[in-house]
This record gives sequence, C-alpha cells and structure tokens, in this order.
Amino acid sequence: MRSFHLVPAIGRCLCLLLVLLGSLGISVASAAPRAKQLSPHHAGNAMDPQWSADAQSVAYEVVYSQEKYTDLFLLGASGKEQRLRPSAAAGSLSSRFSNRRQVTHEFAWAPGSQLYAFSSSGTDDDFDLYLRGVSLAIGGEFKEGGVAFSADGRFMSFCSGGTGDGDLYLLNIYELEKPPVQLTTAPGLDFYGIWSPQGDRIAYVEHSGGGANIRVIEEASSPKRSFRSLTGWDSIQLKPSWSPDGAWIAFYSNYQNEDRSRFDVWIVAAAGGQPVQIAADVLPSERRGPAWTPNGEELVLVRNAPSQGDPLIRVDVQTREELVIPTATVNNSEPSLAEDPGSGLWKLAFVSQGRVGASDNAWRAVWSYELPRERSR
Repeated sequence: MRSFHLVPAIGRCLCLLLVLLGSLGISVASAAPRAKQLSPHHAGNAMDPQWSADAQSVAYEVVYSQEKYTDLFLLGASGKEQRLRPSAAAGSLSSRFSNRRQVTHEFAWAPGSQLYAFSSSGTDDDFDLYLRGVSLAIGGEFKEGGVAFSADGRFMSFCSGGTGDGDLYLLNIYELEKPPVQLTTAPGLDFYGIWSPQGDRIAYVEHSGGGANIRVIEEASSPKRSFRSLTGWDSIQLKPSWSPDGAWIAFYSNYQNEDRSRFDVWIVAAAGGQPVQIAADVLPSERRGPAWTPNGEELVLVRNAPSQGDPLIRVDVQTREELVIPTATVNNSEPSLAEDPGSGLWKLAFVSQGRVGASDNAWRAVWSYELPRERSR
C-alpha cells in the first residue's frame, strides 16, 4: 500500500486512461518503452514525419499558422536538426530575398537511399519541386507538389496544375533536361500518387463529380496508359498506401457514413476486388495513407477519440483486433513506421501534443516509439 501512494499523479492518470480504454472494448498492449520526443522546440506544430530507409533520419514539417509559413526539417541520428530550403540559385531574384518566409513542405524519400525531394513556394510564390543535389527547380512551369519515387528511385511522379485540372506527371531523375510526361488526362483532379514497393505501378486518387476514388496506373515508367479503378463510390476515398508486398492498398474513406467528416480505413487487393473495412472512425494523416507495419500484417492508425487523447492503435488486418499502443502521449497523429536494419526494431514516429498530464505542451512535436513486433495484451 505504501508504494501505491508514492505513484506520481501522471502515472495514476495513465493507469486510469488505460482502464477506461479497456472498458470501452479496446485492448491495450503490454508494457513497452516510453515514447521520446524527437524534434526540438518550435513555436509551431510539427506534422508529417517520414523515416529514411535506414530509420536513422526523420524529415518533418513545422507549420507556423499565425505567420502563414511552413519550414521543412531533417533530423539525423546525431540529433542535429537541418532546415531544408531551396537553393538561393533556384530563382531569379536576388539573394536578399532568399531568407524570406516560404511554404516548404511535402517531403519524399527515394527508396533505399538518402535522395529526397520536396515542394516549396521558392522565390516566386509558385510551388516548384526541388531534388537533393540539384540547385534549380525541376518539373514544369506550373504549381507542383505531391512527389513520390519509384521503387528503384529512378522515376518520380508529381501533381501539376499545367492543364488546369491537376494531373499526375512523370520525370526520369537521370534525364531532368527532358520535359515531364503526363500520366493522367481525365477531367478533374488526380493526386496522392504513390508507387508500389515493387515494379512501377502507381496508386492515386481521381477526383470527379461522383466523388474521389482509388485508381492504379500499370507500368507508369514505360509509360503505358493502363488504368484500373479499385473503388467507384459516390464518396471520398483518400491517400492510398501499398502493403509491403504490393498485394494490397489501404486508404481512408467516408463511404456510407452519415457524418461525411468521419473516416474509416479500408483495404482492397491491388489486382482489384471487393474493398474490406479494417477500422472505423480514425483520424486520417494530412499527407500519407494508413501506415503498414513492415511485415504487412497490421496497420498503425489513430483512433478518433479526443476524450481519450486520440490514441495510436495497431490493427490486425486479418482479425481486425485493435490494440492501443501505450505511448502515454495525447493528441496523437501522423504515424510513420520503419524497420531499423541494424537492430531489427520497428520504429514508430508520430506527432503528439505531449505526455499525459504534462503542462508544457502548447505545440505538437515529433515523437518516437519502439513498437514491439509481437502483439501482446
């Protein structure tokens, strides 16, 4: 009894939270290492953390909403933070404008390397693409963003407003002197393009009058105009993500929800078939699709439950059993997973307001958590 009374208040709050989650029918994973804050203090909200292939570096944005600009940062294993910006040579304006506030965002790693790209408003207030090691903006003359790399890192796709609608385009990074190849031509906006882990298929969202639906381009780098629709609903389907083996695509959808602001997670076979709902009432990430575990057996999602701190959950794709990940943090979002090749650990990066019960949590930061491979109760 004596030791019980010595438990700090934050520990009691956490225990009560876990008991509450259990009473609501959500299983809670067993004890695991505490979550750690990765990003240093910023007077703005972090978002969209993305691990490098070796899980040693993480990129993220910080949004300064009152000042109306966004910075992009890269944090290495040393803990040193580097701000990513277009080169001063990227525009025609003089260098005295190079430090002005811009929107720099939508970071993308090339698979298996330290190559990356991002989008920025640059020096002319029009969004352009920037590739590491290339001083000049790449792509076309119109607003561009949403970069994604092919599995071999040779090609990159992006969304451009060149036609007035918003279409997907393709660039060979070894032939940047050549103009981009237009991949989609249908009326409406085509966006959220993401390459399969193997081969050269691209899953994306086609927005039309009947809603926004998931489509796949086959052999995009040929390019061969081969398209397949995976959904055809009069609702909003967003942000596809491929399973590690390329067999499945997960996405967010408000299909059949009376409250159209509420989203669920579904999966569908990449070859086509009947979509299956995996989890209900989740918080979609701002830029990415649902996060798969490296073995492809689970998804890591955020439960839409403000009264519970919007907990991170891991969902078994086969059984749909949900386990709360005990990060002891609140207002969670934006999960990103990677396997550390050296240790074999699954590293989870996410955004959070801070620890349960903490008072110094005015801004969201990037946190990390070592996710056990084995599911346990």
